[in-house]
Amino acid sequence: MDSPDSLFDEGLAASPTPSDIAVVGDMEPTSSCAPPIPGLFFTPSLLLPLELADQITEFCLKHYFNQPGVNQIMLFGAASDSTPGLLAFIKHQPLVKFTPFFPRTPTHARQAILNLYHPGEGITPHVDLLKRFGDGIVGLSLGSSCVMQFTRVEEADDNVRLKQLFLPERTMIVLSGDAHYAWTHGIEKRTTDLVGDAKTFRIVERGVRLSITFRWLLASEDVVGLEVTKL
Repeated sequence: MDSPDSLFDEGLAASPTPSDIAVVGDMEPTSSCAPPIPGLFFTPSLLLPLELADQITEFCLKHYFNQPGVNQIMLFGAASDSTPGLLAFIKHQPLVKFTPFFPRTPTHARQAILNLYHPGEGITPHVDLLKRFGDGIVGLSLGSSCVMQFTRVEEADDNVRLKQLFLPERTMIVLSGDAHYAWTHGIEKRTTDLVGDAKTFRIVERGVRLSITFRWLLASEDVVGLEVTKL
């Protein structure tokens, strides 16, 4: 099977075969073009450098996911001008200008939540805790791709359907405004994703995926524990 990166080359995929159709079942093809949700920002060509991605993944697996059954870690860091490592890369990306992550004078603590997904695992559609976190979510996918799904919190229009976005490995997504508060985001439990369109698609196998999500804590919820700056 070709690498997911080849999805963005010319000649996206071959026509589906009967065996392909049997594998994908009732999945709908998903593209890497961001759906038209206000406040959702995603550029598939913006990739975390491979060396940095490998370093972060190796560090997290060694230090945080070295015990059986551990699949989530939360890290906290006090407001600081210091932005080493992964945060330094994020800080200089145009997508984060839509969030309050790097104000001129930092005042709120940051949180990084690490989730480890094995093939077949996902996360229930949800909106982040509204009374604890401020607006602006920055998420990265390391180790494997996945499809993220979005649904309106309140379906005011029956024509509004579930929307999907393919997140290749090493990509970054930003959710703010409506995308943060008016839409849930989640990942369906499955081992493969169907990527492309109805005529040309590719079946992408999921591997072990490390998700890193950065958020601001509201002033009333500032907590400092394990240091997010280690990332």
